[in-house]
Amino acid sequence: MRLMGAFRDNAMKILTDDPDWAPELYEARALAMTLVKKHGRWQRGDAVSLLVAKRKGLTVTYYPHRSPLMLTIDASGESVEPFGRVFKIEWNDGDAWRVTIETYRHGRWQSRLKAMVYPRPWLERWRALATFTGSLPRQQTGASKS
Repeated sequence: MRLMGAFRDNAMKILTDDPDWAPELYEARALAMTLVKKHGRWQRGDAVSLLVAKRKGLTVTYYPHRSPLMLTIDASGESVEPFGRVFKIEWNDGDAWRVTIETYRHGRWQSRLKAMVYPRPWLERWRALATFTGSLPRQQTGASKS
């Protein structure tokens, strides 16, 4: 069955290669990959290495040595259970647009993920001010003489 750029396979997963069909899905994958590459720690799983980033109630897990590649996001407080899977996709390394979506639930986790990857502008300005070590040049006051 074809639904606007998406196919459903036998295991009830959605297969798509159309970023216009679900742009928030591709954005979530890009944000999660940025977060896990920046804050992730390598862990040994069941005979496989994985990269895990845990921040502010979100756990992003990336399986880089698996074929196809897999990315999962678990969020606390998003569902009835205390810790639930809100995002799980798979894709081949050479074909990043073609993704298999197993789990995708909208929720607050999306805005929390975006806020972790892209901090608020006032925080960026504060960091720039706190790390500035030079002295400011003195400005002359008064009218210039012609």
